[in-house]
Amino acid sequence: MTCFVVGFVLLLTCSTIYSQDPVLGNKLENGSLARTFTPGACGGGQTSVCSSCTSLSLCISNNDVIEVPCGSNYAYCSPGDVEASCSTIPATGCAPAADETVAIVCSSVGILPDPTNCNIYHVCRAGQDISDVYQCPTGTRFSFSVLRCQVQRVTPCVTVTCGATSGFVYYGNSRQYYAYCSVENVMTSRYIFKCPYRARFSMDTKSCVYRCSGVGNYVNTNDPATYYQCYVANGRYVAVLRSCPVGTTTFNQRLQYCV
Repeated sequence: MTCFVVGFVLLLTCSTIYSQDPVLGNKLENGSLARTFTPGACGGGQTSVCSSCTSLSLCISNNDVIEVPCGSNYAYCSPGDVEASCSTIPATGCAPAADETVAIVCSSVGILPDPTNCNIYHVCRAGQDISDVYQCPTGTRFSFSVLRCQVQRVTPCVTVTCGATSGFVYYGNSRQYYAYCSVENVMTSRYIFKCPYRARFSMDTKSCVYRCSGVGNYVNTNDPATYYQCYVANGRYVAVLRSCPVGTTTFNQRLQYCV
């Protein structure tokens, strides 16, 4: 099995199916994770180092004094023993190959669609930082409306469409799923998110807005260590996200307190 680490956040790419879940389907193999892009540090006689995938820092007396972004023609920083330079080719860990399957950093528990590939989806469990990647069977693709793979002829392929600048975007016509596009020179990174049950993403507030069904406390389905406290103020429901106190880990909906 061969794994490649890519991007400047913790991501993992693997290509071998090793287990099959009777409900979830084919799970792609996981391996050990490593931090992908590590900025260079002045101090070893270098004149410049890569400070990011698309910028370099000039070194004077073992200190980085200024960060210089690479231009659009030579967009990527290429590290060297003595000096860094801008290049047309991404350094290792700065751009995934088109045919690689990439695990994502879990933004919530549950099932998440892949931002660029309709044939895979991600499962994030409590306490899990990196997703498990599942492959849809041949002839099917993932449907976020039913959270499972369906035949392609009845399931449109939905991916994250980014513009020329960084910002939040909707995921298709969904208001529960949304994404953030990070645009740096010619590199675009897509991060997928999911609002909790009874919440919808608002482009105005740039956050998930919870809709109270009544006065009381309601578990945050994205994070069971938190809950929404709903009350009435000025004739309307107000929802406030609360964290469970120290010493407790999970909000119990039936008991209405954290245990």
